Amino acid sequence: MEEPIIPLDRLSQWIYAICVVNFDVDLGQTLDCVYPQHVQLTDAERVSICYLAFPDSHSSCEGSTQYHFRFKCTSISRFLLKNFFSLYKDYCPSFLSVVILSPLPFDGFFYEVVKTVSNAYFTHGKEGIEKSCGDIDSWPAPKANKQLALSLLGMTYFLRIPGTARATIPTSESPVNGDSSSNKEGEQGSVSSSSFSSLSLSPLAEAILDCVDQTISSKSFTGILGKHSSSRNPNLSIDRIPDKELPKRMQGIEVSLDSRRYLQAFAPVLAHLQRLWELVITAQPLLVMAPNPNQASQTVQALVSSIAPFAFSADYRPFFTIYDTEFKDVSRGCTSSPIKILGVTNPFFSKALYHWPNVIRLGKIKCKSTDKHLCCDCRSTTDIEKKKGLRQHPSKTLLEDLRPGLYSRYKPFLKRDSGFYKRLKKALTDGTPDECISHAIHLFFQELTMSFLIPLEHYLSSLMPLHRDISPYHCVPEISRFNMNDFFRTLDTAGPRLTCDVKGDWIGLYKLFFSGPHFIHWLSHREGEIQKKLHSLHLDAILRANFELWTKNRTEVEIVDMIIQLNQLVTRYGHTVCKVEGIRRQIAVLLNGLPEDLRQVVGSSSTGTGAPISVNGRD
Repeated sequence: MEEPIIPLDRLSQWIYAICVVNFDVDLGQTLDCVYPQHVQLTDAERVSICYLAFPDSHSSCEGSTQYHFRFKCTSISRFLLKNFFSLYKDYCPSFLSVVILSPLPFDGFFYEVVKTVSNAYFTHGKEGIEKSCGDIDSWPAPKANKQLALSLLGMTYFLRIPGTARATIPTSESPVNGDSSSNKEGEQGSVSSSSFSSLSLSPLAEAILDCVDQTISSKSFTGILGKHSSSRNPNLSIDRIPDKELPKRMQGIEVSLDSRRYLQAFAPVLAHLQRLWELVITAQPLLVMAPNPNQASQTVQALVSSIAPFAFSADYRPFFTIYDTEFKDVSRGCTSSPIKILGVTNPFFSKALYHWPNVIRLGKIKCKSTDKHLCCDCRSTTDIEKKKGLRQHPSKTLLEDLRPGLYSRYKPFLKRDSGFYKRLKKALTDGTPDECISHAIHLFFQELTMSFLIPLEHYLSSLMPLHRDISPYHCVPEISRFNMNDFFRTLDTAGPRLTCDVKGDWIGLYKLFFSGPHFIHWLSHREGEIQKKLHSLHLDAILRANFELWTKNRTEVEIVDMIIQLNQLVTRYGHTVCKVEGIRRQIAVLLNGLPEDLRQVVGSSSTGTGAPISVNGRD
């Protein structure tokens, strides 16, 4: 008899909940409803959602705006932080905000989803949310390297999730200037979302080398900026969602997870892209002060994405308010807080976070204000080729009064790639499309990161045991410990300069990187991957081993000990039927090498085989 399907059981594969938040000028924020109703949130989480679902009262938001945020949330699952996507409408004297909670780092995709869900709610009320959840519940599970066609309220979203570590870094197609195409006359709106980068990192060495080959082959900046093209693999399989109620001809929206609007996100700091990359990869405290939450969140997310395929392993907040429970830790000092990148809009932070050593001051991308020093042209070429365009904020000047730019006390280890900045300046003035410039900036970051990562992977591969050292008659060999001094000695022959023209103190940069959280996360994950591979190779060797020949020269104690070890493998691989059957056949061979009386004792023992004794080795 088939088990009954739990309503909305598959919804959690994509989202955890949809919330509606109401803001009344007299009563304040209230969480009106949470759907599905069985989702439970703590009081602290409800308060955080209410405050973060709306732009800060001091931010200059005009019309619709999209942004995302993160905060501590432990009541739903094991994950520390969650993703929130919201859209609010202005129905004076109150505001309504629709919030989507998801663990997936696909902010560009969920920006589109929240628009559709919000429009359904503002048109049909809770029935619109219920119908949306029903459609999402029919989606297949997220799968890497597969083109998905996801239907939602008459819309179809085409989404392909990358199979490499780049999929762990959230991307967005939302406008950085705070405007949205979903604006309606007489209405104001905001979309807020959040990304979560704690999904698994680390491509294997082969994938890394392939990625670097692509980077090097695309190294010509002029070639990248000269044309804009997109390619699709016609052989990719597509999972389509059957829905008889949807019209036959649906409007399709293709959402990319491989692009980010770097040009708009880094408009006032284009001259310092290389320095920003160093700040991020070494997990230095970095404050992003913006005029609205959209620019803050998009710039923070662009910073986090700049070190892909490394996962940003420290805490970061694309949008942060003074009502956050961690505000005291953040205002006390950047060293006392685990948050390394922080996006804010409230001028109050100008005093509270004055001690942060690295500050990005953003201006409006599009500004009608007469306060011109807060405006920012994303195609401005001022200071792009200047080596000393960096400033430190004056001691008597508030952060909110600073001109757009980077204010930092950090001294970089690497010299500027002057060739890149010359080509960037030319691209900004010759009419090159914004998308192409953003892609070129992405390639610049990628080349730096991969040139930094390849020596680490090369050294790590030298610590792996040889294939011939894997014996079915011995324990699984372990990887040697990572020794920093030994690694530094390999940089002369296998350092970053082999794949990158940037010169400087790479060793000093590695030393600072080793003291940060990104290295610890990368190393533990890669060692786990390697150990898992070694266990797999060891099992293959066991399944191919000739234990009948091996037992002829072994004592009874050695044979029994081997049986116990194989029985432990049965428990380890219990979910893989074919492997368990192969192990049990080998156990049967070992049992046949024991005397009859001992064979019966071992076979019936709780530490024995768990498999029936058979002369021919079959169950």
